[in-house]
Amino acid sequence: MRNHDRTLFRVKLGFLAVFILISAGILIYGVFYEMPRRKCEAAGGWWTDKYRSCETPIYLPLLTGRKAGEPRKIIWPDAQKAGQASNGAPRPEEKPASASASSSVAASQ
Repeated sequence: MRNHDRTLFRVKLGFLAVFILISAGILIYGVFYEMPRRKCEAAGGWWTDKYRSCETPIYLPLLTGRKAGEPRKIIWPDAQKAGQASNGAPRPEEKPASASASSSVAASQ
């Protein structure tokens, strides 16, 4: 019976140690992750989990110069200008006709 009591006591200590470790982990998570996030959001900031930093939002009309609530004006090209729009591909260089003629004359001499 004595060996049985010792085993039960060790199991109790094991569960107590696991409980203490889990409780300490929850407290550490709360102090280092949850409390800074809550403080940031309470102050009106944006919390980023990736960098663990509190960022201040910038009011968009300050950047764009538009009044609050003013929509962005998009100027769409008409059908004629849309056909002339560049697609971003580089255009081949065009040599003037007089330059190519003079170079062939110089090569033949």
